[in-house]
Order: sequence, then structure tokens, then C-alpha cells
Amino acid sequence: MISSSIIIAVIDTNASLASLIFDELTPLLSSAKAAWAARCQERGLSITHFQVLTHLDRSGPVPMGALADALGVSLSNATGIVSRMEERGVVEREHDDDDRRRVIVRLTEAGREITHELGDLRRAHVTALIEAMPVESQRNLLRAIQDVRAAIGRVAEERTPA
Repeated sequence: MISSSIIIAVIDTNASLASLIFDELTPLLSSAKAAWAARCQERGLSITHFQVLTHLDRSGPVPMGALADALGVSLSNATGIVSRMEERGVVEREHDDDDRRRVIVRLTEAGREITHELGDLRRAHVTALIEAMPVESQRNLLRAIQDVRAAIGRVAEERTPA
């Protein structure tokens, strides 16, 4: 943890507080991502597969094109991802009754179970970390996260053309 005297000294040398925060967060996020990837890998999934599962769990069945858009990948990449997931039995594809060219992707029951299992593991892990902090730090963290969410909204509004 950075002491307030270090923060003040660094700010006094014209370093940005935002840069300090970024420098503190980056290794934490990298470590968390690696640990999460290992948990997914234990179940035969990649992080991208988990993103697909959680997207389908939240939104229900979606057309392949919409899934590709949600993942930020090409349709051919999404098709490959879904094919591998279908082989593992966590998703299934079907053709739309109204337009046979349109492919719909949905969770299987096995996919739903693993999504909830991994989600519960992640929630328990993060909850344990937060509960290990002093209550005042938990309150400060909550306020900071709320502030970050508000800032995300403001920045998005500024980038949206009128």
C-alpha cells in the first residue's frame, strides 16, 4: 500500500496521481487475469470462452453476428470459438426458423452450470479479498468504484458525437 507521504512526495515532483494508481493496478489486474485464466483452463475453457458463456447467460440465445460484435471479433473468429465450445458441450447452435442463414447460439445446461460455478468462485474470491480489508477501506473502495463508474459515463458522453 502506498503511504500518503509517498503520494504527496510524488505529486510534488509533478507525477500524476492517476499514473500512480495505474502503476498500482496494472500488476494486480495482470495477476488476477492469470489466476482467472488458470481457473477457466482447469475446466477446459479460455477466458474468451467464459466471456461467451457469461454473455449468453445474461442475454439469452443470440445470433452469431451479434455474438461476434459483443466479443469484438470477426464472424469467422466467433464461429471458430463457438465450434470449440460446442465440442465441449457448453453451447449449441441452431438455424433460425425464419431465416435459415442466421445461426443462433445458446447455452446448454452444462454451459449454464459451469458459468454459475465459475461466477460463484469469482464472487467468493473477490468477496474474501474485500472482507480482509478494514471496514473503512471497504467504504473508501466502494466510493472510489462508484466514482470510477460515474467517470466512465462522463467520458463516454464526451466521446459521443452530438
